Amino acid sequence: MSVLHKFLDENMVQQSFEDKQLLERYWDSDWGNTNAVGKVRKVFVHRPGDEILKLNEAKYEPEAGARILRDSKGNILSYCLSKDPLDLAKMQEQHDRMTDVLKKEGVAVVPMVEDDVLLTNNLFTRDVGMVIPGGLILARFALKFRYGEMRRTLATAAKIGMPVLGSIQGEGFVEGGSFMVLDRQTAIVGRSIRVNQAGIDQLRAILSWQGMELIVVDLPSSMIHLDEVFNMVDVDKALVDPSNLPHWFLRMLEERGIQLIYTDPLDPPMTTNCLCLSPGKVLFTVLGERTIERLDKAGVEVIAIPVDEINKMGGGIHCSSLVLQRDKLEPAVPEK
Repeated sequence: MSVLHKFLDENMVQQSFEDKQLLERYWDSDWGNTNAVGKVRKVFVHRPGDEILKLNEAKYEPEAGARILRDSKGNILSYCLSKDPLDLAKMQEQHDRMTDVLKKEGVAVVPMVEDDVLLTNNLFTRDVGMVIPGGLILARFALKFRYGEMRRTLATAAKIGMPVLGSIQGEGFVEGGSFMVLDRQTAIVGRSIRVNQAGIDQLRAILSWQGMELIVVDLPSSMIHLDEVFNMVDVDKALVDPSNLPHWFLRMLEERGIQLIYTDPLDPPMTTNCLCLSPGKVLFTVLGERTIERLDKAGVEVIAIPVDEINKMGGGIHCSSLVLQRDKLEPAVPEK
């Protein structure tokens, strides 16, 4: 070893990439999520725009139960769940209401970088990536008409200085709506038509570099993403749709000391699709009236907003917000 290299040895990095001091010094922020409920600090969003008007050219197809947008050759370009044309002004008003609440909660709202391409589903920013300790993993979409969202995501991450730690590639598919960091040692992904084994294997490898375990939950064929049936709402409380989750997963949550709050079956779909703003405080759809009562009884504070027009696109509040940074949670003090 030369004298110079021996001298420089004292400058070698000793901490891992996601170390808080390194991130704050060289990346300007302690990026990433180590949990699902710490106070939200930064979030990606996309305000719906002219792409929604493009979707209004779609025709309702009863056999699909959706309005399908096709090109001149009959190829599918996009879809929405509404029989009637979408109301862009109403959708924007509801999205603005959501971001207003976030800003009042002290959240930095980061809009996705725009370009000249009309990406009809970019409203659902949750799906563009998986946020883990230290940064972002870029998703790979299963549907062609969402592919351009990855490029926008990368451009936005570069603009704000967020580290991109990896990407799903090859034949893998993983979408962010089916992913959650439960705690510093554990993440969960829902396997579905949009999340395949090749993508899961890649995601597991990336997480293993940080010493994290990946739990895989098989979703029923009627479900696309995990956030349709499961969301954490407090440090020790989860909102679940028990009819669409395996028994072993519900038992595992309870064994971890997590109280299960069941969504009311009389409430509409997307009730589970909420956003935890901080421990015990959630942003929620006003339509989930019965479930709101259950959350209230469990000691969870609910901020309820209308998102019925957003729901017509096939998603909800959680789908429309990719959390880029949450506060870390203090470890529980063991009882003496």
